Amino acid sequence: MSYRKRKRFIVNKKLQLGIFLKWIIVPVMALSAVIYYFRGNAYVLVVAIIALLLFSWRILVLSHRLAGPMYRLEKDLEDIAKGNFSIRIKFRKKDELKSIADGINRILDEMEKKVTNRQGELK
Repeated sequence: MSYRKRKRFIVNKKLQLGIFLKWIIVPVMALSAVIYYFRGNAYVLVVAIIALLLFSWRILVLSHRLAGPMYRLEKDLEDIAKGNFSIRIKFRKKDELKSIADGINRILDEMEKKVTNRQGELK
């Protein structure tokens, strides 16, 4: 199967929302403390909100780098379960879980060799 580019940024809503909520709690608490301490200073409020938005975007990107490969892995494993041992799992440059994909690809190489050898013996 060819490498499929993910076009959606939210590929696993439950996982990505969980990551987002867990990582956004501390910045929101810090923002609340800053706003309370500097109440009345509009400049600090604007800077704090911009920082929170940038941090939120970064969390979303990082969750995508984890959830995207998991989504890709699920789809490729479905094809492998159907007997397609020629498939190779490929992730984008900055995605996580590359070592798992490399391990699965090595297993698929060995399985493909064994299937080829067995077919050669049967002929």
